[in-house]
Amino acid sequence: MNRLLEEKGGRVLAFGAHPDDLEVGAGGLLARLAAEGAKVTMAVVSIPNNTDQRKAEAIAGADVIDADLFILYEDKPCRVEDIPMHELVRRFDTIVGDTRPDLVITHSAHDLHWDHGLVNRATVSALRRTPCDLLAFLSSPEMNAQSRSIGQCFADISRTMDKKIEAISAHRSQCPRLDLESSRDLARAMGRISGYEYAEAYEVLRVRI
Repeated sequence: MNRLLEEKGGRVLAFGAHPDDLEVGAGGLLARLAAEGAKVTMAVVSIPNNTDQRKAEAIAGADVIDADLFILYEDKPCRVEDIPMHELVRRFDTIVGDTRPDLVITHSAHDLHWDHGLVNRATVSALRRTPCDLLAFLSSPEMNAQSRSIGQCFADISRTMDKKIEAISAHRSQCPRLDLESSRDLARAMGRISGYEYAEAYEVLRVRI
């Protein structure tokens, strides 16, 4: 993983269950990698409600990060749990094959949101024969304080903290429940632990040295 972070270039694929999950959980690192020259693809699985509005917000958030956006199921509202696992893995297989990622970022299996855990399971299955680094995040770490997945790896997002906040803010319909200051406070706290001004915490699932 250090090789990818330190060298320019590389291909990054991030899976999120819903619009805004990736911006909240991994927006700082995704923006950093894009700024460093990586080709970043954000794959959002489903839009649970207000399809047109939330799709537009997802596009705006990805634009802030400078990432390509792919929405797997965008025609009608649905939840990840409504999609059979074999179908979800098949779609993930296709995206992995198309992007050929060096690094994949996905939800943690320990996340308290059921849909997020399903995305983790599908991601791990889709990567069964793909050589790449793999990190997992909690999209709402402040609501998952007891999870053991926080803190195995810290990404310095000091230079992209404002981009992260801007990307989260693009999801205007969700702003009433997304406390932007909490996102900044959490990143500051993770930074204190890791020695950066701001940081995001990840669970390391696979790293090639």
